[in-house]
Amino acid sequence: SLKADPLHGVDSRWSWITAVSCSCMLFVATCSVRVAGVLFYGIVDTFGVTREEASWPVTLNGCMLNLAGPLMGYLCRRFSCRKVLLICSLLCGLGISLCYFAQGVLFINLCFGLLHGITLSGIFVGGNVLVSQHFEKRRNTAHSLLFTVTGLNTFAITTIVEYFRSTYGTRGAFLLLGALVFNTFPASILLRSPIWTLPIKTSSKGASQRMATVVKQKMLSSLHADDLKPGDNIVKIRPNAAAIRQANSAKLLRSSVVDDWTGSVQSFLELNGEKPSVGPHARAATLRETSKQFLTPSFVVIALSFSVVVFGMATFILLSVDLAKDKGIVPSEAIYLLHAFTAGDIAFRALTGFVIDSGFLSLEAVMLLGYLVQGFAYELLVWSETLPMMLLCSVLVGVSNGSRISLQAPSLIKSFGMDTLPIMMGGMVFCIGAFTLGRPALVGYFRDQLGDYRGLLHIIAIVNAVFFVVWTLRLLLQRRKQSKVEDPENEHKVCDKTENLLEANNS
Repeated sequence: SLKADPLHGVDSRWSWITAVSCSCMLFVATCSVRVAGVLFYGIVDTFGVTREEASWPVTLNGCMLNLAGPLMGYLCRRFSCRKVLLICSLLCGLGISLCYFAQGVLFINLCFGLLHGITLSGIFVGGNVLVSQHFEKRRNTAHSLLFTVTGLNTFAITTIVEYFRSTYGTRGAFLLLGALVFNTFPASILLRSPIWTLPIKTSSKGASQRMATVVKQKMLSSLHADDLKPGDNIVKIRPNAAAIRQANSAKLLRSSVVDDWTGSVQSFLELNGEKPSVGPHARAATLRETSKQFLTPSFVVIALSFSVVVFGMATFILLSVDLAKDKGIVPSEAIYLLHAFTAGDIAFRALTGFVIDSGFLSLEAVMLLGYLVQGFAYELLVWSETLPMMLLCSVLVGVSNGSRISLQAPSLIKSFGMDTLPIMMGGMVFCIGAFTLGRPALVGYFRDQLGDYRGLLHIIAIVNAVFFVVWTLRLLLQRRKQSKVEDPENEHKVCDKTENLLEANNS
């Protein structure tokens, strides 16, 4: 099939080129997320607003990154990931640069929060789905590469944007950051959606003719010279080199079509490595069936789990500078907290996929360990008063985030399969966005009214403890299922004992 092609198939060389291109694109696009703390501090300083008001632009940006997920997932499935990525990469930097003209927080909410957030959602969903479509055996490793390269931007971008802010002001920082984000477009040009994921608009008549041609070739190929008799009418034909090359190139694709064909045009197209055209009614029915998966317990657990992961990461990035300032650390030194966070984050983003694909740990085990570490880190952060202790907490928060953040798509694929990934991915990031909408109110309540962030940090630690228990239960259930599948002999023994008991009772 087309997926087995060593150059453009699944886990092929082109798959890794796609993964690298998506990584570079997300590396640039997510710079705005990494500097949320710097922008938050700059908005407070420039526009003289409360911390609750200043947190709305960066919160809206993160929320729209997630709330627009269902729309972007549908567009990726309806058209293609490549088209979504091309359009969103063109508009992504524009939303940031327009903030140069802002006279108040409302304008920043519209441009940075809404426009940039929605287009960033398209890049995030499209990039994750595209990488998943190109890989099967090395899918976790590919996603680790994607999120590892993406996270590297924190090492440089925070210092650069802080320099922009201190030199050119907050408005100048928005303008120059937008110019950097415009570089997502060149990376998106290289990307292609896998051919086996694209619907082929072909009539049933045309498909039937193609099918008949393949059947005819199969029948002719079954004739041998030994079966011919001397009296048969045979004409010697000079072989056509071009036709032979064409037949050889199609041999791999069509070798098993006739043997496995069930009698329908649709099955022929599927066996031929293609997707039949889907009408609007069939597409709507498929969408409804996929949407029902949102109500399953598995989806609820996965969506809420990654909502906690993203909430913990985004809250730390947002509050790190302000939290350090409350503890007597100047902002120029506080940016090293983000560097420490990134060091732990990047190291474990790179390791997680390899560890899971190699079988050292299961996905469930990695998730529960991540919640344990993050809960401990946030509780320790409450009692930290010096820069070294806060740096240690930053590393632990980064480790917990890096170990789990790349597992979003693999978790959904493991539970729901590859075909529904665009819609399920969109639904999950929507839940993440809805979960983070309450962050401005929490920030305003704990800092502006109570005077510090201790209560908020305690809440994050408790929620991580709850999900540590949830994923421990999922791990136990997963091992129980595997033990039943891997030990069929015990089932046969139980059946034999049951039959013997029944025979004894009958006798």
